[in-house]
Parts: sequence; structure tokens; C-alpha cells
Amino acid sequence: MTKLKLIFKAALLSGACLLFSCEKSNSLCGGNDPIHDLPWLEQEISRLSSLNQCYNISRSTYEKQTVFIISNCDPYINSVPILHGCDGKILYLSAEDYQNLKFSGAIELIWKSN
Repeated sequence: MTKLKLIFKAALLSGACLLFSCEKSNSLCGGNDPIHDLPWLEQEISRLSSLNQCYNISRSTYEKQTVFIISNCDPYINSVPILHGCDGKILYLSAEDYQNLKFSGAIELIWKSN
């Protein structure tokens, strides 16, 4: 009986560790180094760098998913930020969605052009 309890506890502990480790990796798309861990993001940075304009890329959470916010940082240009999902696909938002845009996580600056 003691051996059965030990096996049960080990299985329960292993399952809990697996569950929490998956949850952590899902909450941080791109991990600690999204620029190098996400090929599409590295390509987008290369493209933006060639434009000779001021751009920045931030990471946050919108509607329970990690998003990358690409915005123009030139104070004389009025533009709407573009949101990308973790897979690099653009999240198309309506004008109303943009007006009510609320991020549920901190907004972390991950790259800024010169």
C-alpha cells in the first residue's frame, strides 16, 4: 500500500510540474529572447531597419494571447499600431477595437530602431 501511495504521489508531482511548465512557456511567446527565437520577428526587424524611420516593437498580452505591437515612434506621424500574434500573423482589429484597445499585461519594449 505504501508503494502505491509513493507511485501516486510521484505521478501527481510529475503531472503538476508538466502543467506549470507548459503554462509558463505559453505565457511568454518568444521566451526571454523573442527577436532571435521567432524567425518572423527577426525578419520584420530587418525590414523595419531598412526603412530609415523610427519604429519600435513591444510585447504584451491582448485577449489572453501574447501580441507584438509594431508602432511608428516618429512624433510627426500619426499612425495606428499593428498587432501580430505569436505566429507572426497580423491581428486585424476594427476601428472600435482600436479605440477600446486594452492590454492585460505589461508592455515590454523589445526593439527600437535608431
